[in-house]
Amino acid sequence: MEMASFSTLDILSDLPENILESIFSHLSMRDVVRTSVLSTKWRYKCISVPHLIFDDDCIPVSVGSLRHDKLVQIVNRVLLLHRGPVLTFQISSSQLKTCPDIDSWILYLTLYSVNSIKDFKLLISEPEYHNVHPCLFSFKKLTQLILAGCIIVLPVMFKGFSCLTTLAFKHVTLSNAAFECLVSTCPQLERLALIDIDGPTRIELSNPKLKYLWIYGKFIPIYLKELRFLVFGSFFATTVAHPDQRRTYSFSNILGSLPSVQNLAMGGLYLQSLAIGDMPRRLPSTYDHLKSIYFALNVEDMKDILVAIWLLKSSPNLQKLEIHLWCSKRDAIVPIMDQQKAKEQLECTFNKLRVVNIFRLLGMKMELEFIKFILANSPVLETMNIILAMNGIDKGLLLKELLRLKRASPQAEICVLEP
Repeated sequence: MEMASFSTLDILSDLPENILESIFSHLSMRDVVRTSVLSTKWRYKCISVPHLIFDDDCIPVSVGSLRHDKLVQIVNRVLLLHRGPVLTFQISSSQLKTCPDIDSWILYLTLYSVNSIKDFKLLISEPEYHNVHPCLFSFKKLTQLILAGCIIVLPVMFKGFSCLTTLAFKHVTLSNAAFECLVSTCPQLERLALIDIDGPTRIELSNPKLKYLWIYGKFIPIYLKELRFLVFGSFFATTVAHPDQRRTYSFSNILGSLPSVQNLAMGGLYLQSLAIGDMPRRLPSTYDHLKSIYFALNVEDMKDILVAIWLLKSSPNLQKLEIHLWCSKRDAIVPIMDQQKAKEQLECTFNKLRVVNIFRLLGMKMELEFIKFILANSPVLETMNIILAMNGIDKGLLLKELLRLKRASPQAEICVLEP
C-alpha cells in the first residue's frame, strides 16, 4: 500500500523552480520538447523555457539535405508556441543560411523580450552573409552578443550596449564608423573576439574593463589605449602590413598599453607586423605580470628575431615560452642583418622560466643561437621540448649538439621529438 502511494507521487513536479530552470538550460531544444511527457506540470513547461538554444542536435538526421529547412521550421514552431520572456536566444547550427525568417525571429524578440534578452548568438553558414535586422541593436540588456556570417549596419539611433560583457564577430562585415561606435559604447566589455572581420581599416580599443582579446585575420593596425586590466591577448595575422600602414604604426601602439597582461600570443605574420618601422633600442615598459608567451618567428628575418628578443627581455617573470619557427626570405620585411647585432642583445636572465616548447626546428645556425641563449640564461628551467620540422634532420646528432650547450639550470631536460 505504501509502495503504491509512493509510485504515484510526481517527484519531478515538486522540484523547485530554480532547479527546473537549471535542468532545462542544459538541454537541447529537441530534448526540452520531449520532457513534456515526463510530468503533468512539465507538459507545458517547454513553451515557457527562457533559454532557446538551437544547434545541430535539434535537427533529425533523417531529413538529409533539408537540414536548413527543418531547422527553420523548428525555430518557427518554438517561437509560435512560446510564452514568457526569452533570456537566451542562440542558433549555432552549421546548417543555417541567410533567409527572411531570421529577421522575423529578431522582430519577435523585439516585441516580447526586448527588455529581458541577455544572450544572443547567430551563426550563418557561408558563403552568403545575412544583413542583420537593425532591431537587434535595441536589445539594451544584452550581456553577450556573438555573430558570424553577418553584415552589420548600425541604426542611427543606436546608443550602445551598456551591459554587454562579451562580443564576438566572425566573418562579419561592418564599416570603420560602425565598429568604432559599437566598441566605444560598451563600457562593461570584458571579452572581445574579432575573427576574419571585413571593413575596418584600423582597430582602436580603449575599453577600460577589457580583460580578454582575440584578433585573427588579415593584418589591421591595432591601437590599444589604457587597457590596464587586459590579462590575455591573442593576435594572429594572415598577411603582413601594407606599406601605407607602416608609416603610422609602431610597436608601442600595442604592447606599450598592456601593463597587466599575463598571457600573450602572436601567431602567423603578426610578429613581423610589430617589426615594421623604426624599432626602439628597448621596449617602452616591462611586462611584470607576463607569464606565458607564444609567437611565430621567421628565422630568416633578423628584425623579427630582434623583436622577439626585446619582448623576452621585457618579461622578467616569464614562466612559459612557446615558439613556432618558420623560414621565408620572401616574407622577410627587411634584408637579413648581421647576426652579431642579434647576439649583442642576448644579455638578460629569465629567473622564472620553467617550460620552453619549440615547434618546427629547421636546424639553422640562428635557431641554435637562440636556444643557446635561453639555456644559458634560465636558472630554473625544467623542460625544453623541441619538435623537428622534418624527418631529414639527424635527431641524434642534433640532441648531442644541444646537450653540449651550457645550461644555467642543472635540472633542465631537453627532449627532441620528430614530426
